[in-house]
Amino acid sequence: MSTATARDTIAQDGQAVENRAAATKDPNTANGSARHRSGGPRPFMARDSWLRRMLVISGAVTGAAAATGWAAYRLAERSVRPKQPQLALARGHRLLRRSRRVLVVAGRWDDIELLIGGTLRLLARAGSQIAIAGPGPAPIASTWQDVADTYELLPEELPTDSTYSPAVQKALKALWADVDPDTVLTFDPVFPAPMLHHPGHELVGHAVLDLILAGASPAVDLLTFATRRANVLLDIGPVLQAKLDAVARTFGQDRSGTLGQDRPGTLGQDRPGALGPTRTRTLREARAPTLREAGARTLGLTSTRLLGRLYGRAAGVACGEGLRHVRPAGTPLGHQAARE
Repeated sequence: MSTATARDTIAQDGQAVENRAAATKDPNTANGSARHRSGGPRPFMARDSWLRRMLVISGAVTGAAAATGWAAYRLAERSVRPKQPQLALARGHRLLRRSRRVLVVAGRWDDIELLIGGTLRLLARAGSQIAIAGPGPAPIASTWQDVADTYELLPEELPTDSTYSPAVQKALKALWADVDPDTVLTFDPVFPAPMLHHPGHELVGHAVLDLILAGASPAVDLLTFATRRANVLLDIGPVLQAKLDAVARTFGQDRSGTLGQDRPGTLGQDRPGALGPTRTRTLREARAPTLREAGARTLGLTSTRLLGRLYGRAAGVACGEGLRHVRPAGTPLGHQAARE
């Protein structure tokens, strides 16, 4: 065989091998990069690379939000939990050993249930007589009407541009003489929990402290709520469900004054030009909570459970309310709490 013939035979054999190899390749992946460069369909992994990037980014954002939320929770817990949880819990038990004449002074009616609703019910169970004073008219059908009497501290809302008001001082002194309490509860104006602060609460809290420090009132056990220096802890587990129900009613109230009432042109009235009596809404729809009210109720219940957890966790209490005992009145509770 000549040299030229041999070269031709080798070339033909090589071409046949290449053809067979090309025939066995997957047509969906063969020359993928060349087709991608020429504008053909992109490979699967390349097409979904943006999805992988979005998943990675969303995972990172979710993780960062979870870490931030956990850090905020731990910070809030450290800011309100008692320094001596078991001792604070023992003082809470002593607070309920006997009946008392209790005066509660608050700057907002709406916050009483959230802040000390459990404490009020436990005191009432112990046989205490409770009076609650707040600004403006006392709420009608309040959630605590079965455990306390209500008083108007002032006939109007409290001023919120100052921490001192002569009118509040005068009204509080007269009420103090009327009720003659041996235990007073008010907002903590010195060590308030930032998340629970309100100017009205701060105003009445300073008014109570001023009367006691000036010696203008008889000696009492003064306990402040919404505090970050709690030295008295009450386990409100026995009355927790009653408090949750009351919070749900308080936060879910329709404050427009139209809940369950007929509105002109809607419920209970005929529309002009309509064929026969037509009601635009049924009674059930009229009384159904709006989305805003449902959201407020959910927020109130969540805040109640969270606050109870923050105060009680260190003492092993599922839900607690913390108080700061400020002034001793000759009782074991007062002497021990005053040493802190």
